[in-house]
Amino acid sequence: MRECESIDAVRILSQENIAPRAVRQNGCSITYIHGENGAAVQWRAMTITPPAPHHACRAALAAILLAAYLLLYVNTPAEADGKAILAVASSLALHGRADMNAAAASDDILPPLARLGSVGVDGALYAKKGPTPSLALAPLVWLADRLPGLPIRATAMLFNALVTAAAALLLFTFVRWLGFRPESALIIGLIYGLATLAAVYVKTLFGEPLAALLLLIAVMAGWRYRQRGGRSALILCGAALVAMAGINTVYVVYTPVLALYVFWGRRRVWDVARFAAPFVAGAGLLALYNWARFGGPLETGYHFAEGEGFIHPLGAGLFGLLLSPYRGLLPYNPVLLLAIPGAVLFWRRHGRLAGVIAALTAAQAVALASWWSWHGGILWGTRFMLPVLPLAVLLIAPLVEESWRRRWLKLPIAALAVISCGVQLLGGLYSYFPYIGYLYAGHSVPGYTSLASGLADEVVYRADLSPILGHLAMALNGWPLEPAWAAQGDALHVVAALALALGGVVALILPRRAARLLVATAGIAALGLVAARQPEAPDVAALRTALDPPGALLAATDRFGDALLDLGSRFQVITMNAPSDPHDEQVRARWQYARSQGPYLWLVSWFPPADPANWQERALWQEAAFVRETPVSGHRATLFWLGDLPDLDRPGGWQFGGSIRLEDYGVRRESGGLAVRLRWSVANAPACDCTWFVHLLDANGQIVAQQDRAPLGGYAPVRAWSAGDSVDDRLFFPLEPGQDVAGGWLRLGWIMPGQSAPLPVTGPRGALLADPFVVVPI
Repeated sequence: MRECESIDAVRILSQENIAPRAVRQNGCSITYIHGENGAAVQWRAMTITPPAPHHACRAALAAILLAAYLLLYVNTPAEADGKAILAVASSLALHGRADMNAAAASDDILPPLARLGSVGVDGALYAKKGPTPSLALAPLVWLADRLPGLPIRATAMLFNALVTAAAALLLFTFVRWLGFRPESALIIGLIYGLATLAAVYVKTLFGEPLAALLLLIAVMAGWRYRQRGGRSALILCGAALVAMAGINTVYVVYTPVLALYVFWGRRRVWDVARFAAPFVAGAGLLALYNWARFGGPLETGYHFAEGEGFIHPLGAGLFGLLLSPYRGLLPYNPVLLLAIPGAVLFWRRHGRLAGVIAALTAAQAVALASWWSWHGGILWGTRFMLPVLPLAVLLIAPLVEESWRRRWLKLPIAALAVISCGVQLLGGLYSYFPYIGYLYAGHSVPGYTSLASGLADEVVYRADLSPILGHLAMALNGWPLEPAWAAQGDALHVVAALALALGGVVALILPRRAARLLVATAGIAALGLVAARQPEAPDVAALRTALDPPGALLAATDRFGDALLDLGSRFQVITMNAPSDPHDEQVRARWQYARSQGPYLWLVSWFPPADPANWQERALWQEAAFVRETPVSGHRATLFWLGDLPDLDRPGGWQFGGSIRLEDYGVRRESGGLAVRLRWSVANAPACDCTWFVHLLDANGQIVAQQDRAPLGGYAPVRAWSAGDSVDDRLFFPLEPGQDVAGGWLRLGWIMPGQSAPLPVTGPRGALLADPFVVVPI
């Protein structure tokens, strides 16, 4: 016998969206024939307080979760996966490409098997992760680039907060579909959003929160199809599944499980085709994506030759994923203990759905238990089990529903939920890098083949080494908090979050439309305010000011990290570490790719001028046209023009200082400026370190632009020349649109270090010129 929450039991069933196959009412009781199992459930009508409005609970859930997530928010990705996903999203949104070159320097310092990128057929660095998270993130990046005052990284870091809140709202809806009251659905949404690992992952850019949302969509669509039929539900289910495969190929394990659930007992060929169509189309697109990047439909960029693969015993991996104090699902989510008795109750009402949830959870655990990095890297808990968390929390719904009638159940539910929230606070408020560093300091082992990838196996089994206890010790010892509001002392950030939470509480008493409008307005305002208040890195501001004109930017340094992503669409960023080996195939490939992005290339490096280790700058001086150099953030930024150089079609013959000779030169007007090429030679070995100057004069003899340099930027000093040597210098003078240099001149000369007067010049016929320079027409 089930008790209704109103006198009109039939109306309540309708409000609950139960959609029974048959309802029979007799006096004060009704019999409800359940739509899935066909089981008869008898309800007794009774007069109690009506349930809270559906829309009010949903609006409150959204506001409360987003407010909590703003208090955990950090303004830049700390993990390698997040940097790679953001770099790809930025490349997609701002340049129409799919590379992760902007995060390449961060990737270079990782061990080969842990690197997120692989060099593609065009020399760019592409992420081994699928494109789905970056595609979903790209609109947020595009919006931040277009709106003033929104840093790209800070705005992107709101992504998983929005994704996780959306998953909690969908979970709320699913609980309602299954016949539970709105208050129960609200509690289940709050448990998922605040008391599980999902709460911690809102401060990351990992793809697993999106995978959790997509799997929930797929299961809901499959359940909807079984209840009501319909083509759209099947198409949505298949599309969600293939989008998950676009996050990680291993998620294809979900497809046969859900297909078996959806079509069990049904023989509808066209429905199967509708289910498979988006999956087949998406799989084809993924194959083309791999082909374009790596030259083969099955090439994903994973580093199997370096050791990636399924190398651990299945049993040890399962223990690690589910039970270990190091990364186990249950230790990090104590509230899931309620799912064990909850699953029994859930089975009685929704047997097939309970079975598919168990099968999906088992498939996920088995698929990744043997993976070399089953723990997921440096993070909180086991991120690889995050996709099934909404479904696991769903199993708690019958217990929550029963607690309205059996009030003693509220105590264990509340206790476990509070403990779980505490665990998530430890992970959300503190960076996980310090404690992992502590573990590596005391328990590291050579290589990465151990169960904990570089840590002794005992770390997986010893409770006293659990990161949960480590973070608790950090909290008790006053370790600095990681969220942005704490790091910056930003009280307005906290006020915005609290105001949003208050708006959610107020929404509980407002009409439907007003509640939605209040939460939507407060949410957009709070999220936008928090993103806009994040400070821009000083290095990025300095680069944006100094690097003009914009273009491709090769940062041969790891100083700037992922902050270069904030430069936006004006720069196409490629990064690498320096010094680098010029014979390394991957280094050479990325170098050639950077040079193909013209017409302008900025090289930012920490090397002093003419440093022999800076082989990239040397190559640019030898093959491209120098534009200018500027110091920025302790680095040198040199700009080169990569267009076709003019021919040496104009004769020279002038001799400077009795030894340096201008053999030939060439000048050509380009769309963006003036390209100049000069060939110098010496008849005898000079004993000086002279430098040249070239002035661009307009028709009135006024200097429009100038360059003063040692030959090849100092890589070919005059003192090192031998008799008969020749050196080509290449220059480019950028010109403003419409700037006219017709009838202009070039003024050339050489000067000794420490002297103000240029070297004397002898003409082609041997006569000494009156002026210590040469003026030639353009």
